[in-house]
Amino acid sequence: MRIAIAQTEIIYEQYEKNKTVAHSLMDMAQAMDARLLLFPEMSFTGFTMHTDYSIPVGRETVSWMQQAASAHQLYIGFGWVRTAASGKAENHYSIAAPDGTLVLDAVKLHPFSYAKEDQYFEKGSGLATCQIDDLRIGCFICYDLRFPEIFSAVSKETDCILLPANWPERRRLHWCSLLSARAIENQVYLVGINCVGIQDGQHYSGDSRVIAPTGEIVLDCRNAAGCFLCDIAAKTVAETRRNFPVKQDRRPDFYRSIL
Repeated sequence: MRIAIAQTEIIYEQYEKNKTVAHSLMDMAQAMDARLLLFPEMSFTGFTMHTDYSIPVGRETVSWMQQAASAHQLYIGFGWVRTAASGKAENHYSIAAPDGTLVLDAVKLHPFSYAKEDQYFEKGSGLATCQIDDLRIGCFICYDLRFPEIFSAVSKETDCILLPANWPERRRLHWCSLLSARAIENQVYLVGINCVGIQDGQHYSGDSRVIAPTGEIVLDCRNAAGCFLCDIAAKTVAETRRNFPVKQDRRPDFYRSIL
């Protein structure tokens, strides 16, 4: 499958301006025969706690992405915000299919309490997966990267795990290291989709990348804004697990006993 990473310079809380950029990237991905186009977390607002702003545009974003996926005949992954049953918001990442349906809808499992995200956003409560062609896909969001148990759980039924984010430059070493670790320990493709530029005083350095189940970095977007392509194959995951069957030595019952 050919995937395209949209490593964008998100203009903070400027939905219409970000939409304009997104349209050009969709056209570019379509022209380059991508099957799946992936935007970062909170794709068209930036990482904001102003949920009175992000929730209304989130409702618009879903219908817009469904129409765009149909018009471009692409699967498109995008981040958005909605109201939770508790009254707080939910940080979502969804994939719209070429027929206009949503084939995946993930909610961030670990709101970033260090930045007080938990005061505004509810925790997700489930593992989100889908299948596109022969590729089985899972998805977590940004801070979820720091919690290996969920990656181990979803890797049982996936070949590729998406990690859309707004991950700041000052912790880029953690980003790069943990993406590699999650790919290697679970023998999956790990696709990190980050942004570049400055939002609300935070600097983002990009470093979006695709890491193979062997740990090899097969795409590194570095710090440039744009649309970046990579071809991945489910058979590579199967071959990696067959040639080095580390997962068969896991001891989940023991791990549960010590946790």
